[in-house]
Amino acid sequence: MYHALYRYRYRWLWNKFYSFLVVAGIAFSLLALVVGTGVLFFRWGGQVLFYRDPRLFLEAAMPTHAAGEQGEGELAGSFFSLWPGLAGSFALPDKDPRALLRSQLPLLAYVPVKQEVEVNPVKPASEHAGMAPKISGKYLVAIYHTHTGESYTLTDGMARLEGKEGSVVKVGELIRQELESKYGIPTLHIKKVHDRQYNSSYMESEKTVRELLREEPQLKVLLDVHRDAGKPRRDCLVKVKDIEAAPVLFVVGSDARAPFPTWRQNEQFARQLAAALDKKYPGLCQGVRIKEGRYNQFLHPRALLVEIGSANNTTGEALAAARLFAEVLGEEVRKLVEAEPAQPGAE
Repeated sequence: MYHALYRYRYRWLWNKFYSFLVVAGIAFSLLALVVGTGVLFFRWGGQVLFYRDPRLFLEAAMPTHAAGEQGEGELAGSFFSLWPGLAGSFALPDKDPRALLRSQLPLLAYVPVKQEVEVNPVKPASEHAGMAPKISGKYLVAIYHTHTGESYTLTDGMARLEGKEGSVVKVGELIRQELESKYGIPTLHIKKVHDRQYNSSYMESEKTVRELLREEPQLKVLLDVHRDAGKPRRDCLVKVKDIEAAPVLFVVGSDARAPFPTWRQNEQFARQLAAALDKKYPGLCQGVRIKEGRYNQFLHPRALLVEIGSANNTTGEALAAARLFAEVLGEEVRKLVEAEPAQPGAE
């Protein structure tokens, strides 16, 4: 009798416990549907529960998405420079959402997708007909990239290639080809990767620029080509004479944080280029932005930081803008050369 009563109580307690678990599970599931997600997970050792934005689940599960973009400047990597990147990391590409997934899930890289046809793709210099005669035998323009790994998310699936050449290098190469083939301007394109350690990018590129100016003191123009970050797609496209292109922006440093007594010369040249772009291709240039960093521009009076497009552009749109920009730059450099008196013994 005692054993039968014990078994009955034991079965009764178990049934009550089981019923409680079922009811709790249903309640938890309903609550999860209302709040936004039913997944309880841990992020960097901290508990994250019931986020409403499903992109935050991607951020926790996909660390690369959380990395985001850092802003330009000599203090890149500081607390304040993280904000543009965080904003950019939540801006999902509205053209091709597969780009985000490809950047976070490596296996998707092996899934065949339709390749983007680039607008006015880069052609080898040998394919350009009617090469213009060279102005001189020495380089007059040099192009480099402080953030060599910068890419265009809608084409490459990620905003930066760590330790590698990003598609911003294709933009610099197209500018070089256009200057040499159409205007005969000897142009050097430096593809060295300066951002293996992102926080020290400008210190690394400064070494390159100093060495370059020692070897090529006759340089007329020095361009650090970037792409912008943190812009929504609607602000990343302009239409110029029926051509869809990425916008162009000039960034000029100042003496706000460090000595730079000649920065007005750099600003003057930037505004000269911006005015020429506005005249020939209205709407392409977004003007000149003055910032507090020096961006290596204190080393040369016509050193500029040029942002061609943003992370939310395609490579084709950036190349279209680069071709238009190169036309105007070539004309302005020729004017500089023609305005200078010929030097005895010059080549």
